[in-house]
Amino acid sequence: MNPEDRYVVIDVETAQSYDHIIEIAAVEVLGRTISPRTFVRRVKPRSAMSPFCYAVHGISLADLEEEPYFEHVVHDLIDFVGSDTIIAHNYAYEYNTLRREFERADQPTYARDRFLCTMALAKRSGLPGKLRQACRQVGIGIAHLRAEHDALNDALLAAHLFLKLSPTEQ
Repeated sequence: MNPEDRYVVIDVETAQSYDHIIEIAAVEVLGRTISPRTFVRRVKPRSAMSPFCYAVHGISLADLEEEPYFEHVVHDLIDFVGSDTIIAHNYAYEYNTLRREFERADQPTYARDRFLCTMALAKRSGLPGKLRQACRQVGIGIAHLRAEHDALNDALLAAHLFLKLSPTEQ
């Protein structure tokens, strides 16, 4: 990892497993530092809310009634991410969810090879696959978080985990 490298750590919360984003957050990482620049949007889904997904994040359809649809925020996301590497914890979830949303919005999807996975980094380091458990084991504080997930805090946790597990340049 070079000090000049830029990464964007993304997390999504969904209405259905692997589909229908309701909240998306992106955190900028510059070299070995988490930048204060973030992208956070709530999105009105075009689907019902799965009881399982609601239990994970605690965001209801009523909470999203006044929010824009994904196609109204996708250009802002594309601008924020730019052409840089995308990092996600369990990247397959974010990749597949984003791919579906981009297709519905008639936008070219991100290439799979742009993604790095902090879950894979964690497992290679002998850590659990769950984000909060891996963070706790490497000393990243999680006590301040509520039980339900939210995209910004999960993106920040993944960013911290990425920095903790990524080798520094010699």
